[in-house]
Formats: sequence, structure tokens, C-alpha cells
Amino acid sequence: MNAVFCVVAVVGIGLSVWAVVMQVIDLRARSESRGRIEAGCGGLVDSDRVLALHGGIDRVEMSDRYRITTGRRDSSCVVYRVGDPGTTYGHFSLDLTLSPSNPNADERLVKVDHEPFDYFTSENRDDVTAVAQYSPPYPLGDGTLGEYDADTVTARAVCEDGGRISSVEAEVAAWHDGPLTSEDRRELSGLARQAAERAAAKNGCRARLPEVPSALPRPRTALGPAAEAGGTCAWYRRHAAVQGRGELPDRALAAPAGKASAHDSCLLAMSPEGTERIWPAYEKRSSRPKDLDEALTLRPLWLQTDTLVGDVTRGLRTGAANRKPVSSGTAGSADGTWWASSVCVGKPALHLMQVSFSYGDILRDRLEPLFRAYVEDATERRGCTGVTFPEASDFAGR
Repeated sequence: MNAVFCVVAVVGIGLSVWAVVMQVIDLRARSESRGRIEAGCGGLVDSDRVLALHGGIDRVEMSDRYRITTGRRDSSCVVYRVGDPGTTYGHFSLDLTLSPSNPNADERLVKVDHEPFDYFTSENRDDVTAVAQYSPPYPLGDGTLGEYDADTVTARAVCEDGGRISSVEAEVAAWHDGPLTSEDRRELSGLARQAAERAAAKNGCRARLPEVPSALPRPRTALGPAAEAGGTCAWYRRHAAVQGRGELPDRALAAPAGKASAHDSCLLAMSPEGTERIWPAYEKRSSRPKDLDEALTLRPLWLQTDTLVGDVTRGLRTGAANRKPVSSGTAGSADGTWWASSVCVGKPALHLMQVSFSYGDILRDRLEPLFRAYVEDATERRGCTGVTFPEASDFAGR
């Protein structure tokens, strides 16, 4: 028994020493990880909060290709969690954008066209427009602080006049196998706000940022009945109820409408049943009708409206065909996109409507009243003035 007790004691001491050694190693790894995040992300985010994401980690590596430089107009950092020896996995990213006070000095180029549905990645290929590839932007509170979607959070510091820059935008994302939880989303919102506030201070931008709201509804990607749409799509429900739906979409994907949001959006689409319903009439009146099977799969019928306010209106371009500038103070159409402009609380605003390739021909006679209904609702809700609409001829043909 004495021998057994001695062996147990020795093993216990060994395990205790090993536990202390491992704890020291973990503490050192965590300290090194803090330093990497601090250096790579420009000191804009609390490294302990980054390490705490996804249940908490101790070891990270930084991407060699990206590094935040707080004086550059665009920079980013990417944090990877370390797994088994020789493996790393995505963990966190931060993108920083500084908008110069002189809009003519802003060289960014942003495409406004996109594709909300993808037949090849759709879970239900018999119903492509049931679920979108992305969610519309949701406002953080009333939108003054920024927006978020299913994967990212964007916080924005709008600078007082007279400085070198007019705004600071910080977009953060947490990379994870599963969807973000409400706790993840709230923590990311805090990190985005922290990054925007710190970057603003480092660049002499005087700005007051609201606190992160307590309620952050989970962003949706599944479309619902257009007749029940609210939020950013409420304007469409009212318009269709008065004008009649006919060839107009029967599905909608909305987000809460933030009065001060820099970006809000409404996605509308036609269900397979709706597409089949309107197709015979379309084929009769069109000299070169599109293929029905293609409209049900590869080229579904959809349209999206967007309002952009402030510095996010800069550098916009239409699709690959013409690359036409979509500039504040102008109105027009190109590449299946129509836009109007206004001024919202002293800031430039753009109101856009993008229509899928086949749908533009089907909705030709309804495009102008539909777009006007959207712009009038968006500008009235925000108290915008100086509205400029496209000419009637812009709706006559693509």
C-alpha cells in the first residue's frame, strides 16, 4: 500500500506540474495572440473581445496580406484561429474605410448590380426565389450607428464638418461554421462600434456614436407573401393593393425600416406559380419572349430597391455592360438599373431599382409608377427634398 501511495503521489505531482506548464503555455499563447491582433488590426479592437468570439480561443495567426493602417482610406485585418498543428481557420475580420471630405478625391468603385438568387446553390431548385443568398441590411437602432446582416456588422462615425475626412466605416465579420447567435451579433456590433470610434479619434474625426441597441432581430433570407410585407417593403404592399398586382411580384424580403439608415433595401420576386400564371399573356404580346424554364431556374423574375444616404453613395457604377456612373444629384437608367436622387437631412441620397433581365420586358408599362411609388415613400419617410426622377423615356426600353 505504501508503494501504491508513493506512485499515486508521484503521478499527482507530475500531473500538477504538467497542468501548471500547460497553463503557462496557454497564457503565453494568449498574450502573443493579443499582441498579434493589436498590431494587425491597428489597435482598433479589444483583442480579448476578439479572442472571446465563438466560445473563446487562445491561439491566433494574422493574415500576412492584410493589415489595418488607420490613415489609409481602405485597409483590413483578418484573424485566424489555430487548430491542430499546421491548420488555421477563419475567425474574425475588420474592414476600415475612410471617406475624404472632398468627394471628388474618393476613388472607390462599387457595382450596384448583384444576383440575389442562384439556381446552382439553391437548396430547392424547384423554387429558386424562396430563399435569397443574402439578407437585406438591418438598422442598428434607427440606423444612425450603422447596419448589419446575416454575416457582418457595419458601424459608421459621421464626422463634424471641417476635418480631413467626412466619415469612418468599420465592417466586422465573425467566421464560423454555423449561423451567428444573438450574442455573437451583439458582440460584433460592439467591436464594430469600437473600431469606428477609435479610428475616428486617430484621424481627427469628431463624431458621437450611439450605443449598440439592446434588440438585434435575426436577419431573414426567406421571402414571404408580398401582401403581408412590412418594414422596407411596406411601400410595395400599399402600391400593389391600390394598383393591382398583375405581373408584379408576389414575394418580398424586407428589413426593419431605420429612419436614419445609410442603406435600406427591399427584395421582391415572383414565385414559380406566379411566373407560370403571367407567362401566357407575356408570350402573346412579346415578339421575342424569353424561355419559361429559364425564368423558373437560371433567370428568375425579381427586382430590388435600395436607398443609400451619405458617403455610401460614392463611386457607384451599373453593371458590366456600360459601367455607367450612378451619381448623387442625377437620375437615369442603364443595365437594368433605374435611379433617382435627393437630399436627406443635408446628405446626398440615391434611390435605386434593379430589375432582372427578363422581368424588365414583362413589367415595362409598370416600371415608372412602381419606381415613383418607391422613391416617394422613401423620401417622405426620411424627410428628403430636391428629388430628381428619371425621364419617362428612361422607362421605355432597356
